[in-house]
Amino acid sequence: MTDNTIETQRKLRLSQNLALIGYFSLLIILMANIIWIIPSRHFPTALVILIIAGPLMFPLKGLLNSDLYTYQWSSFLSLPYFAHGISEMSAYPEIWIAGLVEALASVVMYLGCVMYAQIFKKEYKKNLKKKEEEQKKS
Repeated sequence: MTDNTIETQRKLRLSQNLALIGYFSLLIILMANIIWIIPSRHFPTALVILIIAGPLMFPLKGLLNSDLYTYQWSSFLSLPYFAHGISEMSAYPEIWIAGLVEALASVVMYLGCVMYAQIFKKEYKKNLKKKEEEQKKS
């Protein structure tokens, strides 16, 4: 392996870890908000968990298996949670920190997903170009 490949693998692992840290932090803060910090007075807790935290279950397998397509669309999935965190900060000023943590976790997830997709595509294009050059030589 070349140093460039090792460096790329390190960057991919770092961005994947960043995305997963943001993902699991977002999931934990959402559960804490729904169950303990800001429980709903009008709807059952299970229904609120299903509606708010349920969409986060869809990308779990792809994120853990390093699926490029999942990282690409998961970056978009994190954006409504950013908006939700900001709205929670303004709706509940006495516990604004919970909304801030949710917004920060969604930003970390977004950045990790975007970085992973960008690095992966760049490396893929570079490898594709190398293979084309090798085919031209032979």
